[in-house]
Amino acid sequence: MGFERAHRNVEPPRDIVLERAASATALGAARLRAAHLLIDDPPPILDDALALRLLDPKAARAIQEHADRLRTPVSRALRCDVVVRSRYVEDRLVEAVRRGIRQYAILGAGLDTFAYRQPGWAGDLRIIEVDHAASQLDKRARLRRAGIEEPPNLRYAAADLEADDLRRQLEAAGLDATQPALLACLGVLIYLSDSAAKRLFDMAGRLAAGSEFVFNFSRPDASTEGSPPPGSAAARMAAIGEPWRTRFEPETVASRLKAAGFGSVEFLSADDVTERYLRGRHDGLIAPKRVVIADATV
Repeated sequence: MGFERAHRNVEPPRDIVLERAASATALGAARLRAAHLLIDDPPPILDDALALRLLDPKAARAIQEHADRLRTPVSRALRCDVVVRSRYVEDRLVEAVRRGIRQYAILGAGLDTFAYRQPGWAGDLRIIEVDHAASQLDKRARLRRAGIEEPPNLRYAAADLEADDLRRQLEAAGLDATQPALLACLGVLIYLSDSAAKRLFDMAGRLAAGSEFVFNFSRPDASTEGSPPPGSAAARMAAIGEPWRTRFEPETVASRLKAAGFGSVEFLSADDVTERYLRGRHDGLIAPKRVVIADATV
């Protein structure tokens, strides 16, 4: 029996859905990916034409009318972070497929669109999107409104990354634990508790040999201790119920990943992002200094 037949996409129970609202930060990330195509110079770092279709009908006009606000250094750095992290994991996925990996799981998928714009070489992948149920219902409603089909090689797994057994949820959604996989977890770690981050590292480190784990995290700064300053990005996230909780130095992340079973750990710094993705661009995109992409292999 094929993957798409054995693991049909089903709506999660309503009693789960009502426990939590759809993620506002996932919607914000989709807006930034759409803004990248609308106001930044070509060629795009991430050519995500579906992001705009998942937004409200007036989103394009609003982005263009407020383009000046999106060209401040802070906005450019945030937009750069969002598009680069997705581009990087998709670049890594190309390499993973070349070496034989056929499983791709996106933890905290939000409004990620890779599965719906996947190139031909991805057709043999098992793609699993993991997110809490309310966000998944919201996403699938947006897909239906936009007329975007759910591909047969995609499976949704409703899970709380803070509390649920992710290994069990992934396997229930069709992950073959005997075979290597690529896991992505983008823009998520900062919202998890330290203990949940440790469980995530431990789970990923127990995957089959050759598996790869790509995620990003934020380094501590002067605002890490105590309540976030009024008007800061951290304060705004806390106000919408999605507070920033956990930040790490790269040395800590490397130590934890090694302890979890990873043999290779690499980091993509702001300088690396600039060299790899921003060289020759003239739209002012800036790699954020305190956001780091990690790439670890079992």
